[in-house]
Amino acid sequence: MAHGDKRYDLAVIGAGPAGAAAARRARALGLSVAIIDKAVFPRHKLCGALLSGRGRTAMRDVFGLEVDPEHFLYSRKVAFKWDGETLAEFDAPHVLTYTYRLDLDHRLLTEAIAAGAEDYQGTRVTQLDDAAGVLELSDGTRLRYGVLIGADGAASPVARHLFGRAYDPAKIGFAYEVEVPGGCADDALMSIDFRVVNWGYGWNFPKRETRTIGLGAIRSVDQDLKGRMQHYLASEAGDAGEGVALKGAHIPLGDYQKVPGRGNILLAGDAAGLVDGITGEGLAYAMESGALAAETAAQVLQLGQPARATATYRKRIRYIHDELDKANRLRQFAYSDRLAGVFKEKLANSQNMRQTFFDLLDGKTTYSEVERRISKQLLAKITRKMTGWPTSLAGRLKG
Repeated sequence: MAHGDKRYDLAVIGAGPAGAAAARRARALGLSVAIIDKAVFPRHKLCGALLSGRGRTAMRDVFGLEVDPEHFLYSRKVAFKWDGETLAEFDAPHVLTYTYRLDLDHRLLTEAIAAGAEDYQGTRVTQLDDAAGVLELSDGTRLRYGVLIGADGAASPVARHLFGRAYDPAKIGFAYEVEVPGGCADDALMSIDFRVVNWGYGWNFPKRETRTIGLGAIRSVDQDLKGRMQHYLASEAGDAGEGVALKGAHIPLGDYQKVPGRGNILLAGDAAGLVDGITGEGLAYAMESGALAAETAAQVLQLGQPARATATYRKRIRYIHDELDKANRLRQFAYSDRLAGVFKEKLANSQNMRQTFFDLLDGKTTYSEVERRISKQLLAKITRKMTGWPTSLAGRLKG
């Protein structure tokens, strides 16, 4: 070990929910942990920040935190829309909780640091030598690690280091979002617009101090996303949306890293592409995968076999990959032009579809169970000769 190098069982790059969950769970398992992020928290992050029931469970299991009125707004009020047309307004079967990533991420990171993770906020990784198990930070600090977790977002430098690129440009999503002034009370209405964009959706979520309005879609689909965002914002916010700052960022939308790492380097959360292409669930998967990556690190380090981390971790998160595969198949029903009329009618009238959508968000059902409920004829119609991706990409993608 070079003079001055610091040695950790686990180094975590990225201090959002996935990275904080990895650090917190690793400390609970007795590992020494360094958590590194180029930003200093609290920091802004593009995200609708609806924390689902599944996300609340993960937050409780990993961090011991509960939702509370100080940090969250509570509501069951929902509208389903179709390019501005309101199809249905109803009460969701489960409570929905809304927050700000500015607050949520800071709280989770604070918990990880309080548990003993060493804090390297405001520093970039300038060099990663995975053969030697060494990384160097922008301030010259050198860290040695047994296992490394890349939880550094959709544009992950760790994934780029491993695979040459962080994501497949044909499959990646892109989102625009704004915070519109004017706070909301509990039981305020949220809405999801399933046709304001193609192969994506728009959201209008109530918050304590603002409304979060945004849209996301598969970027390679031929459409003017920024123009559609401006149209959607005008429709949803009117004059209140004029002059607000527009944020944009890449987001995974159903594409994930089939092999989520290499050797003793693992990917978690958005860096691994773990976002549901139908519900948009990403926060729960971030915390779940971060915790599972930490458990993997503890297991392989105890065995003295850190190079087996990726193979072990891949088995642990297979259930997430299986669910994302099924979501991709089923979203053909939601987004394909051929089935648009049936989907619109179901959004407007089907109590079962509403229940299923929010049961998925709440963690009370899975896509495997949803597939079992769908008639064999409809399932065959959805999946026959379809990849789960737009037709324009079908010739280039295997799904």
